[in-house]
Amino acid sequence: MLAALRAGTREHHLALEREWDIPGRIRSRADLSSVLSAMLASWAPLERRLAAVDWTGLRLDPRLGEAADLIRADLAALPPHPVRAGTAPADADVPAFDSLARAAGGRYVLLGSALGGRVIAPTVERRLDLPEGVATGFFRRRGMTPGRDWRDFRIAVAARNWSAAELAQATAAARETFAFVGRAAAPFLADDCGPSS
Repeated sequence: MLAALRAGTREHHLALEREWDIPGRIRSRADLSSVLSAMLASWAPLERRLAAVDWTGLRLDPRLGEAADLIRADLAALPPHPVRAGTAPADADVPAFDSLARAAGGRYVLLGSALGGRVIAPTVERRLDLPEGVATGFFRRRGMTPGRDWRDFRIAVAARNWSAAELAQATAAARETFAFVGRAAAPFLADDCGPSS
């Protein structure tokens, strides 16, 4: 499963990294507010949809790795900045995790994002002169154990025999998740917070 997800989403992952350009696009606290607002617009609906899935087939916590509350706390730690207005995505636009395989594909994207945040956080803190963990709790996954969450997920998906159809479903859902993150975030990242050159 993990090999299929890595191979099937590599281009989607790289495209989203280029689009977001983090930490490059974060040059000020206002930029950080915009990025966090963009993340909240995408993470919160994805986490809600994934929490509603019956995960007993993988013996995983339905809220494994949830981090939207950390984004909210980071935004609260920053002084108010004007942020480009965005609208909450319609429920119909959030990927459907209507099978365990599709849910695994969505969870793969969110859990994988946590691993890179530990590299991003120190750069953002230095650049913006922020104390460690202030407004970067989401990147650091403060109070969480992203390495253990990833290990638990990896073990759970490896312990199950997935059919070719399920692998295709998981990969399609992971691609849809990457695409959704990009669409939901776009209004918050337009113009003044464009990728740095």
